[in-house]
Amino acid sequence: MMHKRRIAIAVGAAVLVAGVVAGRERPALEVIEHQKVTAQAADDGINLDKLRRNEATLPLNDPFAMRNFAPRQEPRPVQEAKPTAPPLPFKYFGRLTEGGKTETFVMQGDELISIAAGQKLGEYRVDKISEASIAFTYLPLKTQQTLDLQ
Repeated sequence: MMHKRRIAIAVGAAVLVAGVVAGRERPALEVIEHQKVTAQAADDGINLDKLRRNEATLPLNDPFAMRNFAPRQEPRPVQEAKPTAPPLPFKYFGRLTEGGKTETFVMQGDELISIAAGQKLGEYRVDKISEASIAFTYLPLKTQQTLDLQ
C-alpha cells in the first residue's frame, strides 16, 4: 500500500509541475505584441512594404551560356564573282598552205571549221592568227582568250 501511495504522490507532483509550466507559456501574447509593433511602425511613417523582398525571378541573362571574348569583326561584304568566259570550245587541227594562201583549221566538237581573222563563230570572234597562237574574243563578256598552237 505504501508503494501505491508513493506512485500517486509522484504522479500528482508531475501533474502539478506540468500545470505550472503550461501556465507560463504565452504564445498568444507574442502575436499580439508583434501586431502592436507593426501598427506602431506604420504610425511612424515608415513603409514596411518597401522592405519586403519580392519573389525570386529568372535571371535576365544565362550565366551558363557560352561566351566569346574575341573582338567583334564586322561582316565582310559578299563579293559577287565576276562572270568569266567558258573554256574555249575549239581545238587546233592544223594549217594548209596552197598557192601562197594559208588556211587554219580548228575543231568544235566533231565539226572541222576553217577560220580567218575577223570571223564570228557563235559567241566567239577570231581576232588574230599567228604562228604560235590564235586569239579569240568571247563576245558576251568581251573577254580575250588564246588558243596555243604548240
